[in-house]
Parts: sequence; structure tokens; C-alpha cells
Amino acid sequence: MRTMSMAALTVSALALCACTPSVNYNGFTSASAGREPLKTLTALDCPTQEGALTRTAQAPDGQSCDYAGRNGDTVRLKLVALQGRSAVDAMAPTKAELHDLMPLRNRAIPEVAVEDGPDRTSVDLPFFHVRAAGDRADVKIFGVNIHSDGDNADVIAHHGPTHTVVHAGPEGAEVIAEDVGNTNASMVYVLASDRRTSAGYHAVGYVAKGPAAGPLVVGEFRTTRRHESEHIDGDYHGYQGDHGDIDRLIDRNVKG
Repeated sequence: MRTMSMAALTVSALALCACTPSVNYNGFTSASAGREPLKTLTALDCPTQEGALTRTAQAPDGQSCDYAGRNGDTVRLKLVALQGRSAVDAMAPTKAELHDLMPLRNRAIPEVAVEDGPDRTSVDLPFFHVRAAGDRADVKIFGVNIHSDGDNADVIAHHGPTHTVVHAGPEGAEVIAEDVGNTNASMVYVLASDRRTSAGYHAVGYVAKGPAAGPLVVGEFRTTRRHESEHIDGDYHGYQGDHGDIDRLIDRNVKG
């Protein structure tokens, strides 16, 4: 067990989460920020082309369509009815299917008990709380909770109806961002890794938007290649790919 200074503990926890694969979706915005209600659909609008995506199949009933992107990337656009379920519950089967393709760690790191371990640190200040024992630490800063255990870390943030969780470690990262308000729902789920899984994927996930009562328009993606991070004007812009095209496909369906 080793003892870390308070500054090193905080910086290490934050840096650990920053260096793992991440996702940047410009279209992911608050569903509860007073925006116009999203459209209720009975069939999808599936153009033959959207950016780098080319349509390869379309269901006759308008409930789904398939697209191919660069180097084997695939996207399925589909309508998901809630059938009395919440938006989160309705997407649970898709989330489980994707996790089977990329079985990265998605179990939360347990919080540090004050009595844990011989090398203990405990600090309580306004908006800043730390519990540490050896290589394990909990850091709470302005409503963001960071739990670290060796090379693994969880970041959890709750702001009203917005719920964001990142499970990160050497094998990759799971990102969950869900904003379900009274009117609209906007959700992102991503599993990404520098190494291909046995199924051959570097990243899988979905973007889902729609009225809170459904149905949701879901863009489910799978990619077999590694997408490099972009650095623009010194800023990190996260995991890049054809997912801006997915967002545009969804928006042409759900926005008036």
C-alpha cells in the first residue's frame, strides 16, 4: 500500500479518467432544458446517404434501416417503442447486447470506508470531500464523484434529470449519458477500447432521442477500427468517427 498526497490523489483520479477513450457528441443536449418537444414517429426517414454513411438496407415497415460507413463501420437506425416502460428500461436489452460484444468492466467500484486500510486519508471541506486508503480513493468535487481503485476509475455525475457515468480502466471505457425529462429523452451509450475484442470491435454503442413517451429513434453503431482522438487548438475533442452523421440521421427524424 502507498500513501499519496492530497493534490496527487485528486490529479491522479482526474487524469486517469481523462486519458481513457471518450466520446464527443455535439448533438447530445439536455432533454429538460425547455426545448421543443421532439416528434412522435410511426416510420423512419432513411436517406440514401448521410455524410460518410450509405444506406444498405431498409425495412418495408419503416421501423429500421442499415448503413455502412468507412472501413466496415455499421449503423442501424431503428424505432424503439417504450410500451409503458421508461426510456432507460426500453434501451436495457440493447445495452446488454452491446455489452456482450464488448464485455468491459461495468461494475461500480465500491466506496472507500473510512476504516479501510492502514494508509488512510480523510478530508471534508465545502464542495470537496476525500476518502483514501492506499491505492483506493473517493473524491467528490462540486457534485461529481470519482471512485478509483488502482488503474480503474468511475466518474459519476448527477445534475437534475441528467445522469452521467464513466467506468474506465486499462481495457477501455464504458460511457453512459442519460437525460430523460418530462418532455424529451436523450441518451448515449458507448463501449470503446484501444484493443479489439474477440468479436472484432473497437467500439460499439448507440445514440437515442425522442419524446419521453416514445418511440425513441436509436442509432446503434459498431466499429471495427480504432478512431484516433483529435486535438484542435490544443483541446482534446475525444473519440472521433462517423457519429456526427448518426446524430444528423436522428435529428432529421425527431426534429420538426
